[in-house]
Order: sequence, then structure tokens, then C-alpha cells
Amino acid sequence: MSEKCTIFAGGEPVNLETLDMSFVSGTAVYAADKGYELAKALGVKCDFVIGDFDSSDKPESGNVLQYPIEKDDTDLMLAIKHAFQNGSRFFQIYGAMGGSADHFFGNIQSLAYITEKGGSGELIGDNDVISILPAGIYTFPYMIGFSLSLFAYSERVEGLCVHGTKYEADDITLDNSFPLGVSNKVTAEEGAAVSFKSGRLLVIRSKR
Repeated sequence: MSEKCTIFAGGEPVNLETLDMSFVSGTAVYAADKGYELAKALGVKCDFVIGDFDSSDKPESGNVLQYPIEKDDTDLMLAIKHAFQNGSRFFQIYGAMGGSADHFFGNIQSLAYITEKGGSGELIGDNDVISILPAGIYTFPYMIGFSLSLFAYSERVEGLCVHGTKYEADDITLDNSFPLGVSNKVTAEEGAAVSFKSGRLLVIRSKR
């Protein structure tokens, strides 16, 4: 299977223009339960459909994996684990925004699981892109109308440097009890340069 994986979840739908088709094409495509309806509406064929089907009808054909309703994993987590087992390491997840707050937070924790297992992933919606990153050096592109917000997902993020933005920083520490990094803006055409030495960074790009 492909190292790249696209997952459709059962939260807030996305428009076709939001899909990164250059990524989706040729990836392993999963639908987590009700996410099958989103994939079908967008005209994307799924390689696997996984879930307990408590919120949607079970597809009558294809590679369908049904699990009991009483289980430890969410439907999205089932899809992520299955994709990891099949060699996927790079994830784009659609339909994981909105809905109830508990499921949305669970989706963010699922993103953290991907990072913890050595993969990389994004939750992508029409108005937001969310990622969780380990220590390293990153570039975020200039996106018209989008903010760039940085939060500590671990207890602390240390040695954080941010350049190419309205508010820049050198060697600062973020902690998870104060929202210091909310609503920055990328100003450099070449994008924002973000680096940090330790911790895990929650990055949210939001359309304003």
C-alpha cells in the first residue's frame, strides 16, 4: 500500500475545492464510518471502509471492516491504525472538523497519535488546517486570508523561533496553560519559518 493515506471522517463535510487532489490521487483511501458518505459525495473511491456503522448504513460492497459499537478506538482511530499496519505514514484527514466537541477533541488526539508513531498528518477542513509536530524545522506557506496559530500540545514547547510572520519570536517557550501563539499572520512570500527544540506543537491555520 501507499505511504500516503487519505481518510474521510464523519464530521463536518468539505467542499471539493478543499481536497488536495495531488495528494489524494494514488494514496490509500479510507472512510471511517459516516465518512464513506463524504467520500462518495466528492466522487472519491475508497479502498477500505471501517467502523461500527452506528451513524450510517454499512456499504453493501467493497472492503468493509465492521467493528462492535463497544470498543476502545473511535472509527477514525481504527482507520489510522489499519493504515499504519499497511505502511502508511503521511495522512490527510477530511471531515474531522466540527460536530460535537468531544469527537473533535478526540480527532485532535488521533492526530497526536500519528505524530507519536512517527508519522505526519493534517486535519483539513474548508476553513482550518490542523497539525501536530515534533521538534524540528518547518515552513508554512503564505495563504491569503489565513492566520497561523501555535500552541503547546505537550507541557512545554521550548526553543521556539518564528520568522516571516507579523509577530516574530526567538528562542521562546510556550506552555499549555497560556495561549501566547494565537492568530499570528504569515507575511513573507516564501512562507513562515518555524523551529523548536523540544515538545510537540499544535499548529492551526484558520481562514478569517
